[in-house]
Amino acid sequence: MSLTAENFVILRSALAALDASASSTVSGADRPHPEDIFAPEQHVGALDPNTTIVLGARGAGKSFWAGVLAHEDTRATAADAYPHIGLQRIDVALGYTGQEGDESISRATLDARVPPGTEAAQAVLFWRCVLLRAVRRATSPDEPPQRIAMMMTDYADPEDWEEAMSQADMVLRGRNRSVVVLFDALDSLAIDWARLRDLTDSLLQVAWGVRGYKSIRTKLFLRPDQIQDLGLRFIELPKLISGATTLGWSPTNLYGMLFSRLATSPRPDAQAAFRQVLESCALPAPPDLPKELRRWRLSYSRSSQMKLFERLAGLYMGRSNKKGRTYDWPISHLADGHGVVTPRSFLVLMQSAATFQPTTDNQALTAEGIRNGLREASKVRLEQLATEYKWIARVLVPLARLQVPCLESLIISRWQETETVSAVLRGAQERQFLPPIDGDREDADHKLIVRLLRMGVLSRRNDGRYDMPDLFRVAARLLRKGGVTPI
Repeated sequence: MSLTAENFVILRSALAALDASASSTVSGADRPHPEDIFAPEQHVGALDPNTTIVLGARGAGKSFWAGVLAHEDTRATAADAYPHIGLQRIDVALGYTGQEGDESISRATLDARVPPGTEAAQAVLFWRCVLLRAVRRATSPDEPPQRIAMMMTDYADPEDWEEAMSQADMVLRGRNRSVVVLFDALDSLAIDWARLRDLTDSLLQVAWGVRGYKSIRTKLFLRPDQIQDLGLRFIELPKLISGATTLGWSPTNLYGMLFSRLATSPRPDAQAAFRQVLESCALPAPPDLPKELRRWRLSYSRSSQMKLFERLAGLYMGRSNKKGRTYDWPISHLADGHGVVTPRSFLVLMQSAATFQPTTDNQALTAEGIRNGLREASKVRLEQLATEYKWIARVLVPLARLQVPCLESLIISRWQETETVSAVLRGAQERQFLPPIDGDREDADHKLIVRLLRMGVLSRRNDGRYDMPDLFRVAARLLRKGGVTPI
């Protein structure tokens, strides 16, 4: 069938209406909604009550899946899509989310109940009480929650706590229900390396011990670099990690998510326009039921996705294939130093690309719009990184206009000229933020480079030179021959 300019105007508008932040919180105004759910098969462990650890990079969807579990409407949608993991029989409670105003424990309560220096004596008891209180909130929602201070007195004897947990477990088994207690944003527990390590170790110890109960589970959402950087000492950590789910997003997952958002747009005209484009490409219409989306060909078939996206955005990023195909270009330019592309960055790029002017009558997106989308995605990613790591701007600003790939000595020279490392470590000593490196200042410049490598902000080439992925480079204003011009 023939398409009109109006079809592409509508689809461009629908793409522009995508959530520009592409970010979710466990609760609050930004929490997930049923229509947002697109669950790749390999992500089922993030929802499975029996998976204790969920690993994912920034923006990979940890808080999104935690939020899906935390709310009845999204949990019901997930249960319909994955009937075999038992979501129909669980209740969910919040242990720690890093947010104020929900039912989880606040950072202020943590600091009051486990003052710095008392982690070895108090942290395990604290997390046990947090867990027990969360379980009781789920099993008896009409009863007022106990104060953690009082509980830490009442359950100082571990046998009292074990008896209370066994009673709660028995009640749940009698109801044929289970409770899953969620712990997210665990990097915000402290701004001191030793304290953060001890608090995280203690929580892992409690999570490991809970496995003995039949109807009580914990689920911890963590970044892989948190585990690497903290040097966690919990002896059973390798066993927990071996059973973890990692939130990886393949290119087909990302495009499947994008097309499912268009297929389930709240705008009827956008749904109709999208179906017309599918028909013009001889591609199948989306299913009527959300649970069937992951079996829709546009959710997993690279060839079908390429055919559709090239109809929406053109074949190449230039006049020929020298600039790359439009389907592949966003993936290769949004990858961090570990080759990871997150849905947050991908959706920001697509949303921004749709708002770029000028437009054409026979495409929803243009090559220049996609390049501009990369600039916006880079800007958003760096802003989010700066929120999480207060020191990152001070580290990257001196590198502006540096051409990559480059030698380590050039990076260190820029830092030494601007006394960057000293300024960052001084800010950490003043407890403004968690220091980027642990230990003494010897070889601190190199240690900082290693930290950026672990974070994926830098990558190292086979010839020993260091590079910065476009995801960070563009907003940080570093140069690359033939690369996208920085912001």
